[in-house]
Amino acid sequence: MTDPSVAPAHRPRPSVPDLLVALGVLLLGGLLLAGTLQIPFGISAVVGPRAFPLIVSAGTLLLGLALLVSALQGHRAEPAVEEDTDPTQPADLRPAALILGGFLLGAALLQPLGFVLGTALMYTSVGYAYGERRLFLLTGVALAVALITYLAFTRGLGLSLPAGLLNGVL
Repeated sequence: MTDPSVAPAHRPRPSVPDLLVALGVLLLGGLLLAGTLQIPFGISAVVGPRAFPLIVSAGTLLLGLALLVSALQGHRAEPAVEEDTDPTQPADLRPAALILGGFLLGAALLQPLGFVLGTALMYTSVGYAYGERRLFLLTGVALAVALITYLAFTRGLGLSLPAGLLNGVL
């Protein structure tokens, strides 16, 4: 016999933000997989140029699927114990908007400015979004990291990246 004073357990409703994150990860995994399948086979039949991107896209798809199942079961992403956040307060979207804006601006200016300056712009926006206000230091570190990255890719791996305004200097 059931106890009428005990309410039946309600399954929590899926969280819309968690569902959006899961669908975004699934979309990203699908796009990665579509791009990976366009890479031509290399000389080696076992491990070619598709191997690593295929592993990353499959992992991304599995992660998105796990997030989707978890969100549909009503599990919510909760902040870690060590995070100093209040889930009841509205989210501050300024840092995310600053990072996204810096990324979009850097990507748009990558060809005319070059990889080093465009990437330094992206790094600077991320550092500023995370609270760094020493702009001279932030810009210097961003330029140094972008230059090291440029040299590693162009000299170390033989890839071609746009030099932009620094053409002839690099």
